[in-house]
Amino acid sequence: MSDLDRRTTLADAAIALLGTSGAKGLTHRAVDAQAGLPEGSTSFYCRTRQELLALALQRHAQLDLQDLQADAAQLSQAGLTQARFVETLLGRIADWASPAKLPRLAARFELILMASRDPALAATMARQRTHFVQVTELALRQLGSIHARELAPGLVAVVDGILIDQVHTPGQPLLTREQQRRLLEGVLAG
Repeated sequence: MSDLDRRTTLADAAIALLGTSGAKGLTHRAVDAQAGLPEGSTSFYCRTRQELLALALQRHAQLDLQDLQADAAQLSQAGLTQARFVETLLGRIADWASPAKLPRLAARFELILMASRDPALAATMARQRTHFVQVTELALRQLGSIHARELAPGLVAVVDGILIDQVHTPGQPLLTREQQRRLLEGVLAG
């Protein structure tokens, strides 16, 4: 296994632990066990908890961006319209809230909460969030929005709000899909 593969395996294990056990469950030894690697492997690549959290955060953002790039490719093929954009967002929300990806989604919010109390992690989180807002702004510009810069941060925040509802009440979200649709359409309408 290459160094890159091992780091990815460790990051994925850290994300899984954050999503199922929370911050308390994230230890170097637990990551080794989750990854199926010899004890000490995590410590070799991430000497500190801070480095381990940064690795998990970077990997999480990478996975989310891969999903969003796949969505963008599908939208590009189908033709970008506001209705398709909203439908794609709803599909992305449903996918991230699916049983298979719910732990990853929970890990996202665990990392956000940890970053609120950790300046170094907060700086990394801010860079990732800025990138997501920029990607959203680009999509809105492609939709023809003249207010893309103003709308993008709000759209990201609304999607995050819908997603946290999915983590808080898995399988029983407060908002139906139709309510989510109307909320997203309202943000896009400005």
